[in-house]
Amino acid sequence: MQRSALILAGGKGTRLGEREKALLIHKGRTLLEKAIDILGPVVDEVIVSVRDQRQQEAFSGYVRGVRLLCDKYQGKGPLAGMLEGMLSASGNYVFVVACDMPFLQPQVIDLLFKEAAGHAAAVPVWKDGRKEPLHAVYNRELLVPAIERSILKGDCHVMAAVSQLHDVRFISMDRIQLMDRGLVSFANINTPADLEQMIKKGAYDYE
Repeated sequence: MQRSALILAGGKGTRLGEREKALLIHKGRTLLEKAIDILGPVVDEVIVSVRDQRQQEAFSGYVRGVRLLCDKYQGKGPLAGMLEGMLSASGNYVFVVACDMPFLQPQVIDLLFKEAAGHAAAVPVWKDGRKEPLHAVYNRELLVPAIERSILKGDCHVMAAVSQLHDVRFISMDRIQLMDRGLVSFANINTPADLEQMIKKGAYDYE
């Protein structure tokens, strides 16, 4: 199975005063660079989704050997980036992750790819039923038409597309916790303070 990874980096960073979340720096490296480094050994290609050409230019100096794709549909949120990434991906299965989840764990990603094989998707789910659609693996051929239908209907929530898929493997956090004890894979970073706090808790070794 050829594996692709799509990093969604097109957000406007409203909580950061319009600063680019993917370019937050810790010890000389951006979150985007760290995500690419982690994903590199796990997948065959990494794609980064950006909202427009201006953002593409801002990010170009931080990525090498990685494609930067601009959204065709503006103002449609993550679904627009997912659509372009899915259409461009070489692999039939694509790991999709938000750029504000910098504590990626290769073993968890590998598990999701293995569970998705032969199915429409592998999506982590919490005990209360909440799903993590932006840290999941999808069959791109099945997800593309679902995204297109959602965008045309004007329902641009990620789950609006994902809920159209049949035969989805929902992976319990109990299973994931065997590989990621603190479940730091799903930690969101919205401010530089969030990043520092997570590192102090030992969420990830940035060295």
